[in-house]
Amino acid sequence: MLDKFTAAVTAMLLLTACNGRNSITVTVDNTLGFDRTEEMAELPADPVLDMLGSKYCYITDSDGNEVPSQITYDRLLIFQPSVKARQLAVYTLHPSDTMHAYKSLTFGRLYPERADDLAWENDLVGFRAYGPATQAKGEKAYGYDIFFKYPQHGLVLEKLYAPETDPATWSKVDSLRRIDPAMAEDFINTFSYHIDHGLGMDCYAVGPTLGAGVAAILDNDTIAMPWCYDKAEILDNGPLRFTARLTFAPRTIGNDTAVVEQRKITLDAGSYLNRCTVNYNGLRHGKSIVAGVPRRDDSPAVLDADNGIVAYADPTQGPDNGKALLGIVWPDGINAARETDGHIVGESMIDSDGELTYYWGFTWSKTDIATLTEWNDRLIQVKKALSSPLSVAIED
Repeated sequence: MLDKFTAAVTAMLLLTACNGRNSITVTVDNTLGFDRTEEMAELPADPVLDMLGSKYCYITDSDGNEVPSQITYDRLLIFQPSVKARQLAVYTLHPSDTMHAYKSLTFGRLYPERADDLAWENDLVGFRAYGPATQAKGEKAYGYDIFFKYPQHGLVLEKLYAPETDPATWSKVDSLRRIDPAMAEDFINTFSYHIDHGLGMDCYAVGPTLGAGVAAILDNDTIAMPWCYDKAEILDNGPLRFTARLTFAPRTIGNDTAVVEQRKITLDAGSYLNRCTVNYNGLRHGKSIVAGVPRRDDSPAVLDADNGIVAYADPTQGPDNGKALLGIVWPDGINAARETDGHIVGESMIDSDGELTYYWGFTWSKTDIATLTEWNDRLIQVKKALSSPLSVAIED
């Protein structure tokens, strides 16, 4: 789609040169039977800026209201349109001498003060991946962790991490432990992000599992669990998109002794799901690859190979914390959806030099989507949207 758009932009450059246009009208077409308000429209940034003869630009809707936008690390101009079912929406791109600032709806950073966590969030959900310090301690925390949050509070990870990573906090804990261990535990409970104090919480257990949706090679029907990431690079950090690249240390999988995994994870504002592209250097042959979540109890799960969806309502830790409604969507489909090695997974193949792209994430049953049935309906809608992306075109 972007190649066609780039060709259209090239043609429009000639018109711009002749007519001296100082704005570009863009249409966003939704061909599906439901409203689209949570997805990003993408344009190649450099041709657009060339057309406008400007270093920066800003975007307005049909009512003249400015719409937040972002230029990503890979030079895409993105914005979040609102398009009714089977309708077009019209937006206008304007030249600007300065980069306009917008409220951040995505954010992430490395937390070396908390065992090298990479944590990130958008307006709806939060996540983390464990890093080298966790692995050095020998902790078997293979998968993604998740942070529940109340969307009305916006970005909260910095607030959740702050007391947990403040040396003064733990100095006080140590002092209290010398006096009365119970008093120390009561104090920890006043700030721990494992307890809901009104902003959200982490009550999801990862341990030696795929967590909330890690992909892994299947080796003789056993999941080759990945360790923690070795290196992390943040590529985009808001206001609308967060992107990180994770690289893992070489490891042995089957007969391949130096396999290096790399993941690129993207989280957009308004989305419950991350887009993840994973590839492996050092595989000599194609492999079966799964992505999934651990089964904790006998609750029903969604195993929908036809739509490329698996989902599960994780009971979480604690009786009153609600459920983590976990979900994974494969835009290109899967070969099977099944249970193996204690996990609910979707299975496909990856070539020795290929890559897999899938979407993974969750919602909290205490927020807008309360049941697994509602969550599965949302995932089916996501799959339809991925199969029929918003069409972006320049008006002549």
